[in-house]
Amino acid sequence: MLKFKDAVAGSGFSMEGYFVWCGSVIKEGDTYYLFAARWPKEYKFPEGYLNYSEIVLATTKDLAKPFQFEKVLITKREGDYWDSAMAHNPYIFRTEEGYALYYIGSPDGGVETRAIGFATSKSLTDGWVRSDKAFVLPQDANNPCPVQTPEGDWLLYFRDTNCHVSVARGKSYKGPFEVVAYDLYPEGGVEDMFIYWNGQEYVMIAEDCVGAYTGLGKGGLKCTSNDGIHWPKENIEQAYDFHVKYNDGSELVLQRRERPTIFFDGDRQYLVTTAKINGENQWSGGDTWNMIQEIEVE
Repeated sequence: MLKFKDAVAGSGFSMEGYFVWCGSVIKEGDTYYLFAARWPKEYKFPEGYLNYSEIVLATTKDLAKPFQFEKVLITKREGDYWDSAMAHNPYIFRTEEGYALYYIGSPDGGVETRAIGFATSKSLTDGWVRSDKAFVLPQDANNPCPVQTPEGDWLLYFRDTNCHVSVARGKSYKGPFEVVAYDLYPEGGVEDMFIYWNGQEYVMIAEDCVGAYTGLGKGGLKCTSNDGIHWPKENIEQAYDFHVKYNDGSELVLQRRERPTIFFDGDRQYLVTTAKINGENQWSGGDTWNMIQEIEVE
């Protein structure tokens, strides 16, 4: 399992009156920018995101302090677009032209009509232009994670309704993409994939939906791959659990901890996850926020 430093009390990102989900962090200059999804609490957890989720921007200059809400970036739009009803699952990254933001949308708030598309901008705070069409992928492609290979092309990981993970390849982050491997983890569902190239191999951090690989349902798994296509099951280990220690001596046992990403800040690494507590059970209600916890790098 990854080793963590104590989380800093009061850090991360939350919004009064909203469920907050899906955190993706990038740094420019001395400022950290967090792209997150939110929807009003009146529309319930988790199903409310299907019609009311929007992508917001928050910033901080110190990861030990809370992110502050800046603005809504991507929300509903008029017309018959792939993302007319909602925007969710943001993933921010740099490009030669500036920045790209992958996310999922739906034209009608349906589960089966969820799809992956993107927006681009030369600025993190303004000028975001959305793609008019989603990528051509299998039905209900969601949880997008793009990775540029050492050779310069792009791999796009996604999962379907039943948490079957697949990977597609393209020459550009703008697509088109062709699926090259389906159902990477057939023994049990996996979602919320985050993949990066560490200079020697691909590393995946993801959610083990029912505990088929780590024994902890909805816990974190870590796996490695030489080519990004084949992920040997013997490489799987547990990445994180639901227990969090804070630097003020307090501790939490979360109901859910999802949407993991690793943010690299020089020689420091941080696990960014969505956390949930206070619901009637793991599946409903409660309070959610984006948690930032530093990883002890060996």
